[in-house]
Amino acid sequence: MLKLAQRAALFLVLSIIPSIPMLRAQQQSTPSAPIPAQILAAKKVFISNGGDDDLTIPRQLHAPTLTYNQFYADIKSWGKYELTSSPADADVIFEIRSYDSREAGLQVHLAILDPKTHVILWPLTQKIEGASRTAIARKNFDEGMNALVGDLKKLVAGPQ
Repeated sequence: MLKLAQRAALFLVLSIIPSIPMLRAQQQSTPSAPIPAQILAAKKVFISNGGDDDLTIPRQLHAPTLTYNQFYADIKSWGKYELTSSPADADVIFEIRSYDSREAGLQVHLAILDPKTHVILWPLTQKIEGASRTAIARKNFDEGMNALVGDLKKLVAGPQ
């Protein structure tokens, strides 16, 4: 009986060994693609108002430029960039907008654009939790915007 158990254990070990390299291969992560150098080197930015969908901002908070104003204030208080009044003077453009995605709900989206080609260099999106009360809706909006700016700060810090 002991020999049967030993044989079963040996069979099990021998059947697992060939799959170990595959397990290691699955655990390895894909190398990160580079962040465009233009984003990392940017000193001057133009903030573009991509707009708010009518359904995006809870009606208790609705202001036509709430997302733009909040993002502009957050970037200005960060102090990393010189804010320009013209896209032609900027190293990159930050286009901020909010929208309602049927699948994911309320979201704020930041597209980092090349001012010459208008090619999107990098997108960032953050979900905003819904709420029925004004105070909670504002808190959720602020948390979503803070998370978006936090994602931007991580991005421009470069690869760690």
